[in-house]
Amino acid sequence: MMIAEERDRRNQRRRRGLRGDVVAACVLMTILLAALFPASGRANSPQEVALSYDQAQHTLEVRITHASKDPAIHYVKKVEIKRADKTIAATEYQSQPGQATFAYVYPVEIGAGDLLEVTVSCSIFGSKTARLDMRKTPR
Repeated sequence: MMIAEERDRRNQRRRRGLRGDVVAACVLMTILLAALFPASGRANSPQEVALSYDQAQHTLEVRITHASKDPAIHYVKKVEIKRADKTIAATEYQSQPGQATFAYVYPVEIGAGDLLEVTVSCSIFGSKTARLDMRKTPR
């Protein structure tokens, strides 16, 4: 009887110790991740992407809202334009022209049945995609 009780006590201590080890490991992993990726906590993905097409000029305007206190470090890094799931233009940037809302204009030939997809990517974290369906756009 004594031996069984002693064995039960040891097993309970081991289980408590194991739970404590798991909690400590989780806390340590959280601290390490926060230390390794501090910028993602300050970064935000683009909030809005608005597309408009000028048929006379054959240009696509991509108006982007991406708030940044330092557009030289935290900026829209890439704008990719796809038609029928094929990239027709991809431009990479080293900064963004404004701290909140700005626009880029691209020469693009678009037909009446085309569906464009534009993906805007942040230099630090996240992206946003907008679509322009020329099948639904009045002429």
